[in-house]
Amino acid sequence: MRIKVLFLLILSLFCINPVFSAAEKSVIRVAISNKSGFEYSNVRLYSTSPISIISMSKASSNAQIGTVEPEKVIEVQFKDCLYNIYIDGSLKYEKLTEPLLFSSNSEIQVMDINKKGTPAKYKGMIEIRTSKNNASFNLINVVDMQNYLRGVVPNEMPVSFGLEALKAQAVAARNYATNANMSPNYDLVDSTAAQVYLGANSYREITDKAVDETKGIYALYNERPIMAQYFSTSAGITDDWDDVFGNGMPSDNHPYLKARYDKEGQKPLKTEDDVKKFYSSLDGGIDTNSPKYRWSYEFTRQELENILHTTLQQQSKAGLVNPSYDGDIKLEGLKELKAIKRTQSGKIVELEIVAKTGNYIVKKELGIRRTLKKNNAMLPSANFFVEAIGEETNISSENEKETGLLKLFSSFDDETYPKIFKITGGGFGHGVGMSQYGAYNLAKMGKKYPEILNHYYTDINISTYPKTVLYNEYNVWYKTDFYFDKNTYKKAYLYINNHKGASEFPFKINDLEFNTTSEISKNKVVKIDITQYLKNGINTVNFAPLTRENKGKYVIYRVEFN
Repeated sequence: MRIKVLFLLILSLFCINPVFSAAEKSVIRVAISNKSGFEYSNVRLYSTSPISIISMSKASSNAQIGTVEPEKVIEVQFKDCLYNIYIDGSLKYEKLTEPLLFSSNSEIQVMDINKKGTPAKYKGMIEIRTSKNNASFNLINVVDMQNYLRGVVPNEMPVSFGLEALKAQAVAARNYATNANMSPNYDLVDSTAAQVYLGANSYREITDKAVDETKGIYALYNERPIMAQYFSTSAGITDDWDDVFGNGMPSDNHPYLKARYDKEGQKPLKTEDDVKKFYSSLDGGIDTNSPKYRWSYEFTRQELENILHTTLQQQSKAGLVNPSYDGDIKLEGLKELKAIKRTQSGKIVELEIVAKTGNYIVKKELGIRRTLKKNNAMLPSANFFVEAIGEETNISSENEKETGLLKLFSSFDDETYPKIFKITGGGFGHGVGMSQYGAYNLAKMGKKYPEILNHYYTDINISTYPKTVLYNEYNVWYKTDFYFDKNTYKKAYLYINNHKGASEFPFKINDLEFNTTSEISKNKVVKIDITQYLKNGINTVNFAPLTRENKGKYVIYRVEFN
């Protein structure tokens, strides 16, 4: 039976970018790390099911190289830009060119690599591609989005944080993966350089549920999936992306990553007194149960000078110290750590180090955290203030003894220097986007995951991925699967953008068939309430391809939840 749609609301001049037609990323390609990084000269694979070996090289005359019996060890060795494959120690295939693909109906174990304390296992396929240096190869897990997220969420957020917080994490991780493109060989790495992904070793029932019950759901801004930055602990105020990661100039690249305040009426921290008062108090945030909500560290002057001697050289090589510090004249006579530039949360993004032997400015919050290490660990955040405690006089200088600079520094002999530097601050991480402890606490307050996401990301919509419907001669329909929960959402709306004026595009919502009408006109977006057609659980929206008469036109659709 065909049901004619009653269009409840037509919105004219509603902005959906008509050139946005990128396909939804349903498969993720993740570089797997070993103890030394992401480069391999050999690897051993194993599965309880047969493993097919496939060559994807253009030079290959036969894509299917062969099938290896279950429980056989496959060893791949790389030499002179070619691959030799051994089965249980015997050479089986030689001088193969990349890329190579290993596929099994069961998980594939990468031997000699442990994840979560056991040999690494992965759903999907294992791909091998020569790395950019041509001296080694990358090991890549090619896996569908849902199984990728199953291996991410329990490693990025404690499972004890509860279902709604984990759902927020799942959506943020899906968004992050959708935007990622780290290398021509892969989308992401499996480490903290992107999102921690430990494959099938880390699957958990509650995080599987969080991933399943957010299937197909994204946070959008202006019809595009946002880059959903997240971090461990907010000190009470998050920051603008531009202030933390930008180049100092205003931009519109991340308008959804704006400073957010946990406490109503809280103002930006504009003065040093504001910063000291805020970070000396436990008031002002919702992350107070985090062990890093507030923290402090003490350094003796000499201890901190020794640390800076090492870390300033490291950060100079990263281009974050001005003037560059090469360590030839060791930093001594440390007088002050002075905040030159702060963000709305009081985060230091330019720090001046004032010493007898010279002054240095360190830039970027991560550079500052890596410069001020304690017990070989960087500071939890750059949200801090510094107190100099006690005084010492007549500092003995190693530089004066070793380089004959006694006369040059003799005028400093009567100066005083702090004995102790106390650094007091709050929060853990870069402070942009969603606080994971904040998500946990909002969930404890009864907030659902869309409310959590809206708390941290500005002006977003919770929606399916916008799909572009075109003509195709194979009559392949366009499909969107998503999870709908009537306890989470009150309404679901189907948005259809017919900017190019296609004349016909039938669609289905689950098993119900719908005809389009002439009410969809050029430069119009139609908003249809489809709540009554949805069920708890997985739902499907299918659009027929455009007819031949509409070739060259397109329609964009998505489902938004409120």
